[in-house]
Amino acid sequence: MIKKGSVFFLALVFISCQPKVDKEAEKEKIKSLIASIDEAHFKKDAVQFYAPNTDSWYDIRDGGIRKRLKADIIAGTQDYLDQMEFLELSPQQEPIIEISDDGSLATYAGAVVVRGYLSKKPMFWVVSWQSVLKKLEGEWKIVSSANTEAAPAATAPLILEKARTVTGTLPDSTTIRALADCQGPERPFTTLVFSSKSDARMEQRYGEGHVVLKYGENTSWTYNRITQKLNESPDDATKLFVQGHELHWLSLRPEDRFSQPKFVGFEEFEGHTAFVLEFTDMLNRRMLFYYDFESYMPLGFDTPEETPGGRVRVRFMAWEEQNGIQLVDTATFQQGEEHFSYDFTSVQIGNLSQTDFESKDAYLQ
Repeated sequence: MIKKGSVFFLALVFISCQPKVDKEAEKEKIKSLIASIDEAHFKKDAVQFYAPNTDSWYDIRDGGIRKRLKADIIAGTQDYLDQMEFLELSPQQEPIIEISDDGSLATYAGAVVVRGYLSKKPMFWVVSWQSVLKKLEGEWKIVSSANTEAAPAATAPLILEKARTVTGTLPDSTTIRALADCQGPERPFTTLVFSSKSDARMEQRYGEGHVVLKYGENTSWTYNRITQKLNESPDDATKLFVQGHELHWLSLRPEDRFSQPKFVGFEEFEGHTAFVLEFTDMLNRRMLFYYDFESYMPLGFDTPEETPGGRVRVRFMAWEEQNGIQLVDTATFQQGEEHFSYDFTSVQIGNLSQTDFESKDAYLQ
């Protein structure tokens, strides 16, 4: 007869004899497995796509659980891969991999951006998922996967971040001074715009007119230098007029001026397939910003159709790099039949104080 103490001792011996799991090595195996799925996207190989899965597994999405059979799903996936041109399959972060102490079970959590053309139509997904893997006959196999796709409001910040990878990132403390020679339907004019995260100042000479308009977190005003008339309570439409001329700040940080960005789809914008991001202005109206689908470069923006005079379309026509930041060099405004061009002759980063923003003196002579 084996005593209870002996049984306990034998159990301890059995446990102590189990080989120690090298979790880091197992994680690398799982990473390689997932990498083979990524590779299958570009190779257009549905068999390789599902090679890491067991013959059947559980698919968790859209509030339900479905059992998938590999034999039933390969043909449809192959058709999808054949029609899809992948431009990007990039991770949002490092995957999170957990391994059980005995090395028999694992989870893999990942998040990726998928961009490309499906049957020549632009497609963009921000996807996260978690797979459960089981060690079967010495190999890791996926036995279930749960998938989620980002909502439009969660997708917009990611597109803005992608845009910053090509334009450069403007720090919070930055100021911009932009001087432009402009041409309107009737005559040439000059525009000077100061921008910071919280303030904007616009000065414009147009024929015999000379005005200064200030919008900011603490003060807003307009000043007519010809009549010397000061208005310390400009309406929201005037503030939006100033914001609409901050072409450099809006091209780099539109979220500082407008709220609630969301991704609303794709449109053709002046010959480019474009992401469309919808913002809300201070009058609770839509503002549409456009980003090139191929490069994420900002293309321009539209003011809402309900503004006086109808929709205004702004196009960023050319760029110039300064200290790693892409700055608008030329731009156009189109409102109905009226066309305005802005040719920036001087753009300076980081030289302005709050006194400069509040000054009613003339910088334009």
